[in-house]
Amino acid sequence: MNDLLFLILGSLFVMAAFSLALLFQNLWTGFFAAFIAATVWLWLLDMRRVSRLQDPGKRKIVRAMFVFLVSVLLGVSVMDYKRSVNHKAQLTDIRTTIIHSVSRIEIENSLQLALRHFYSLPSEEQTSIADAFRDLFSDRLNEDGSWIPDIPDDGDMQFRYAIVSPDSIVLTVSTNFTRGKDPQFINTNQQTGLYQAKAVLTKRGVQHVREN
Repeated sequence: MNDLLFLILGSLFVMAAFSLALLFQNLWTGFFAAFIAATVWLWLLDMRRVSRLQDPGKRKIVRAMFVFLVSVLLGVSVMDYKRSVNHKAQLTDIRTTIIHSVSRIEIENSLQLALRHFYSLPSEEQTSIADAFRDLFSDRLNEDGSWIPDIPDDGDMQFRYAIVSPDSIVLTVSTNFTRGKDPQFINTNQQTGLYQAKAVLTKRGVQHVREN
């Protein structure tokens, strides 16, 4: 096997290892697979060429260069990987904060509006908060318990309502992919570990609680 063919096969070997990124849909999987493949190729290069050098000093220098190169690449890769993980965590925290703020405004404002509507009615018409809620939001209440929010649908937040009693209404928001605090938490949409919060309306006011 001549040197050119050895170089070509080594390049193909590294490229094939990197293609695992497409298979697993993860860039870092391909990168580390390519790194391992490149390390194996360098080892074979050492066995094929470096070990045949007559001068022991030259062998040590070349091998030291190999070790230095691999160590630097590994160190930089680990640092970049940690940085990307931290960046992803920061983006997740930012999204959760946005979801929390937007959904809280939606459910709190809606229930406060229902409460104001209830107390704005003449005393003889104040039958129950539930009736005032249905009257005000009849076009946003689905029979399956889902709630149609005012905010645009982003495909993540799901809203539900529950009339617990004539004077107690609960609006709940859960997400499809935004993570919550507890990975074991079971959401109302039967998923696990996702963000969820609720607002409870009674005659005394509205109370917001983040459940996960």
